[in-house]
Amino acid sequence: MTPDLLVASYPTAPFTETLVKDALRKVYASKELQFLDATLESELIPKPTRVLQWMAYDDTNHALTLARGRTVLSSSYAIRKSLIRKHFLQRLVAGYVAKHGVDSALGRGVPTSWDAEITFADDLDELWADDLYELGLLLDENEEKSDEERKWFILKPGMADRGMGIRIFASKDGLQEILEGFDEEADDDDDDDTNVVASQLRHFVIQVSCHSYYVHE
Repeated sequence: MTPDLLVASYPTAPFTETLVKDALRKVYASKELQFLDATLESELIPKPTRVLQWMAYDDTNHALTLARGRTVLSSSYAIRKSLIRKHFLQRLVAGYVAKHGVDSALGRGVPTSWDAEITFADDLDELWADDLYELGLLLDENEEKSDEERKWFILKPGMADRGMGIRIFASKDGLQEILEGFDEEADDDDDDDTNVVASQLRHFVIQVSCHSYYVHE
């Protein structure tokens, strides 16, 4: 569907909004696009109008999307928790791969991942022997490798969004330091725009990075 009207709005993330608009202009390069920068009011949009909403979940007019399924598209599912919340999605993928095998589409397309419930950094001691056992083995192997050869891992808070709280690590100590630092960062109110508050923590997804990164200290 080529839209007649696009709504691309991220008031608290102007850089993200710029990237979205640039991408949409490239996708629909042959059409002169009309952008709106506000939440859609259903009664102001004529029914035949083809609309694409690309914005934060809470700002999206889901009622309009559901009422006009043939002419209105959105960048978020109206009910999205089992697909969008990272730890729920990881569990769905793990269940699918267990039934269909690692050679299935999701088995090949999703990085090796673990989900874990971590209330305090001290919980890691128990998780290394349980849910994160295989991850622990990989991290132990990393200790024997050079900086150029080691694998890097991505930590993602399950309830955060827009890249908030994402961190990378390559050792058990590195993950420990990240988890210990989250609460301190939330209390410090510093200039790091990727901080997350305690209510967004507890559930985490850890993934093997798709690439090998060399990080300079």
